[in-house]
Amino acid sequence: MLGIEQKKGNDDNLCGRMIAYAKILPNPDERDSGTPFDDMIKNGLLALEGDFRMFSPRVPSKKAIDRAVDDKLNDMLESMQAEGVELPPDMDVEQMRERLHELSSMEVIPIPAKIGNFNREEDILAEDADIYYIGEFIGAGQAHFCLTTLPIYYQARFREQARKKEMDFLNEALTQIESGEFMDTDDLQNDTEELFPKGLTLNTFVGDLGKLLNVRVIPFLLALETDAQYDEQIKLFYDFMKGYPAKADIKLIDLAIRDLRSQKDSALARRILELGCQKIDAIYNEDTQKANEIAQEIIKFAKDKSSGEQS
Repeated sequence: MLGIEQKKGNDDNLCGRMIAYAKILPNPDERDSGTPFDDMIKNGLLALEGDFRMFSPRVPSKKAIDRAVDDKLNDMLESMQAEGVELPPDMDVEQMRERLHELSSMEVIPIPAKIGNFNREEDILAEDADIYYIGEFIGAGQAHFCLTTLPIYYQARFREQARKKEMDFLNEALTQIESGEFMDTDDLQNDTEELFPKGLTLNTFVGDLGKLLNVRVIPFLLALETDAQYDEQIKLFYDFMKGYPAKADIKLIDLAIRDLRSQKDSALARRILELGCQKIDAIYNEDTQKANEIAQEIIKFAKDKSSGEQS
């Protein structure tokens, strides 16, 4: 549509995080040089990213743009002074600076998104996001306009898909309530042959997910004798969790369990597994703040552990 190419993702199942980027060609019109956009372009790439999965989206700071404008103005004045160019007598530098500050305080990006810091197209495509390429532009002006409008449409589509999923879930839940097909933690613990009964998903589970993970799932997977058995049962776990929004958390649990199966005394894997289960439980219970805190703790723990091993 309109020359926009989707490089990654599925329009019918948006993940909630998007990146849009353009390639910026040199602008032969020197009058357009020296704008705040110059600092946003990395190796000819101008990228914008937005994360709409949380209800507290990131809003870009204008201070960086203010500083960029100040730096450009100061550089211009110093260059003029060095070349012996005199300012017009009616030119008020401070008034010009104030006006530029007013302009820079305007909403450059009127949606919860930010300029992406990517130096290569390969780095963009490696991100876990829905990725769109909007084409080549001479100069950043029109590219920036296109980039800032695309996330507005993306966010609306993502929210609409989320609403539809909620409605589908409610309809499914009502059907299962009528048929008595819901299962809780105790029901699952009575099933010992497989990790989950066929067809069971997170949407049809009612109960304590944290207890399910720690009492049923983790011990069951750790106790499997062969890797082939593990591979078979972990697929059931992925199927069960397919309604969970953060797929990376499921992968983290999988990797931590695999590490513990091969190295039972791995403190790193055990702690990551514990924190991963806590984060999944927090998101399941819609405790976004706790989930974010745990995510930061996971990152900090992994960094501290890595630094300790290197030293």
